[in-house]
Amino acid sequence: MSTKHIIVKVNQAEVPELRLPEGKTPVVVSLDQGDENKMLRSSILNELDRAGLVLNNSMYDVLNFALGLYTIDQVISRSINGFQGWSRHLVVYLAVHDVDSWNSVKEPLENYIGFLSGDKWVFNFRKHIDDREVEISEQRNAGGFTKVSLLSGGLDSFIGAIDLLGSENEKPFFVSHYKTGTESSTQEKVLQGLAAKFGADKFATSRFYVQPNQKNVEAQKENSSRARSLLFICLGLAVANSLGDDIPLILPENGLISLNIPLTKTRLSSHSTRTTHPYFVDGLNHIFAALGIFNKIINPYRFKTKGQMMVECSDREFLSLHSKETISCSHPENSRYAGKAPGLNCGYCVPCIIRQSAEKKFGEIATVYALEDVRRTPPSQKTKKGADYRAFKMALEKLDGKSARHSLALQISRSGPIPYENSTLLDEYISVYLRGMNEVKDFLTS
Repeated sequence: MSTKHIIVKVNQAEVPELRLPEGKTPVVVSLDQGDENKMLRSSILNELDRAGLVLNNSMYDVLNFALGLYTIDQVISRSINGFQGWSRHLVVYLAVHDVDSWNSVKEPLENYIGFLSGDKWVFNFRKHIDDREVEISEQRNAGGFTKVSLLSGGLDSFIGAIDLLGSENEKPFFVSHYKTGTESSTQEKVLQGLAAKFGADKFATSRFYVQPNQKNVEAQKENSSRARSLLFICLGLAVANSLGDDIPLILPENGLISLNIPLTKTRLSSHSTRTTHPYFVDGLNHIFAALGIFNKIINPYRFKTKGQMMVECSDREFLSLHSKETISCSHPENSRYAGKAPGLNCGYCVPCIIRQSAEKKFGEIATVYALEDVRRTPPSQKTKKGADYRAFKMALEKLDGKSARHSLALQISRSGPIPYENSTLLDEYISVYLRGMNEVKDFLTS
């Protein structure tokens, strides 16, 4: 494993004075959209201006922190620099407005970002060269928005949007991030459906295009994108904070996916998403509050399975009509390799198996999958396609008959510490794990 030193620059005119170890040449990651050698293509500033959203300095620094990490994640190859081709050692130098505040959360940040990406991070903060004086209007939430919610184009976020719009007391602001045409078109379909059903005046939306430039001369192509989820959260947080300090950010994700329990001993949890893991969300809430950002990040579905989310959706009829337009797949572009249209849910990855299990519980598997039915024609378990199917089978066999609370508590903590205030909450996490796995079992054995 080689240590990579990375300088993140928000302003191309900045020439930071840094003392690097002898013989070390830093990688410069420029986020400045006016820089010809920029490492990032983004519509963020234009979209914020369009929506009339103004970032204070604390939120501005948090967003640039997330942009820097997402870019680094995509331009520093794991196979070239990582231990055993995975875990990288990344020393990052970033400019912020309040160095003391950021230094106060340095160790927690390194810990939680490492938990998210599976890497070792070291952060070094320096004073921003731009004082950036901004005026925050007292009427910054003239639209009367009550919550900001992430809308990825996936099934869970679609259900979250329906539930918010179905409530008389809510007026949501939806935030999306895309970097491919499939993601963009899926989000557009979902938003059009919501507008037709509930009315375009019942919500607002911002869709942010962000794509690291992997063709930059200093970039190495990296296919994994562990830090993308941090950026997505920070984009939502930026909108929420711009609207008001009391506007919560909703992360709509089912409890089984959030817990991210490794299905077998050979599977490291960092190979799956940890975006909404309760430990990570709890850590971000404490860190952001220390930086002066008090918008709470909340997952209202952390104790519900995906099937429950569908069954208990506030408008089941509307959901059944449009759920098939959403994409929950880990790699929807791969459907073209099967000779089918790109942008289909594959049908054999972990999210797709959980999705089909939920659809079965809901009553009908209405989604068209690239692999039509993983139960009838399971992919070879010796191939990557069959790895997740096999892992679920093994996990369910091991779980069968396991009922001791202590052993189940140990099982759910394999993906990371579970923060809970009392034993009742711990029981809720255990329960959603068992119910989620039983949904999968019911699907695979049917």
